[in-house]
Formats: sequence, structure tokens, C-alpha cells
Amino acid sequence: MLSNRISKKGDSHKYNDARKTELSSSGSSKKDLPDDKALDEVNKHITNAFGILRREISKVRKEKEAFEEVAKKLEHVHFSTMLKLNVGGHLFSTSLETMNKDPGSVLHAMFSGRFGTKPGEDGTYFIDRDGTNFRYILNYLRTGKLLLPEDTVVRKELLSEAEFYQIEGILSELKAQPFQDSVILSSEQRHILIDWLRDRLESASEDYVLLYHATRNGWNASNFHSICHREGPTLTVMKSEILSLEDILRNNGINP
Repeated sequence: MLSNRISKKGDSHKYNDARKTELSSSGSSKKDLPDDKALDEVNKHITNAFGILRREISKVRKEKEAFEEVAKKLEHVHFSTMLKLNVGGHLFSTSLETMNKDPGSVLHAMFSGRFGTKPGEDGTYFIDRDGTNFRYILNYLRTGKLLLPEDTVVRKELLSEAEFYQIEGILSELKAQPFQDSVILSSEQRHILIDWLRDRLESASEDYVLLYHATRNGWNASNFHSICHREGPTLTVMKSEILSLEDILRNNGINP
């Protein structure tokens, strides 16, 4: 009986020792875990790292955008043969590539090498034309866009020069069909007016210029008169839901 008790007591000691070991091990594991302060420090470092990464990405994107913008501008910079033109006393500098932009033009023919065009003693190519509006032609060849002032005289002069140089893009813009931009006339009405003009103005030029557009030039009668007077035969198209055509014309100082 005594031996059994001792054995049980010994087992009890073993159990208690194991229990103490487990508790001791558990306590040690808790001590090894980082506390809240340490976790905050880690999160702070991670946040700072992400902040630096975002700033670097933003910097790279801005540098890329700046590079692309410069590259786009350089599309109009030609590292090729530079030409100096003397157009009626007006001096211009351009490139051979620009002169060859319109294959069907006189300028392309001049510098294509087919006619042996050579510069003068001063190194310039002389063109015996009025150079006042040549810059509009040159800029159109450079950019493909025709930017003009709202000046009827300039447009007429440029049309004459574009016909000489045979710049089709400029001709198509300046020799637009009449009434094509009208928001008043229907398609049928446009054709009726065009046929009417052709029947009555057989000897007149078929080139029509839009002198006045109310949404562009203003709705004042004074604007209408200042732009349209002394321009020769003109055709005025008006629409009103209140006044008759006769009233409109008389109110604007025009006899129907």
C-alpha cells in the first residue's frame, strides 16, 4: 500500500513538473511576441516605404510626360537641309521636308530635284510672288492647320497665292461650297440657291466666301454693314419666326 501511494505521489510530482514546464513555456512564448509599440514602429516604417515608393512613381510619371511633350514638339523640328526663301522681298527659313509636304504643289516641284532649282548668290531661293501672306502657307505646310484672321482681304489674297502654289488643302478650305455650314437652310434649299446663283451669275466666279455669320460676327446691324458693304454682289440668308423677310431687310437698311 505504501509503495502504491509513493508511486502515485511520484506521478503527481511528475504531472506537476510537466504542468510547470508547460506554463513556463507558455509564458516564454508571450514574452517573445512583439508588443503594440513595436508593431506601431513596423507599420510606421512600412508606411514611410510606401510613401517613398509613391513619390518615386509620381516623379517617373512626370518625367515621362515631360519627355513625351518634348518629343511631340520635336516632330516639327526638322534636322534636315535648311532652306532660305526670298518671297517678294520677305525672307523665310524652312526645311526641305516642309517644302515637300504637298506632293502636287509648285513648292514640291521646285525642290524635288527635277528642275535643278538653285539658290542665288546670297544663298536664298527667290520666288517672285507677294510674300505678305506666305507665312500662312508655310505654317499650313508645317502643321497641317490653316489659321487665319477674320479678314476678307487676307483670305482673298491667300486664295490667289494658294492657287498659284497649288496647295490643295488651303484651296479646299478657302473655296468651300456656299451655304455648307448653314444651320438655317435645309439640304434642298441649299441646292435651290446654288442652282439659282449659277443661272443668274454665269460669268461670275464660282468661288464664294462667307463674309458674315451672325453667331461668329455678332447680331448687331452695324457689324453686318461694316463687314458686307462695298464687297460687291452678295447674297444674304436670314430666318425669323417673328418678322417677315421684308421687315428684316428694311430694319437692316437693305431694300428687298
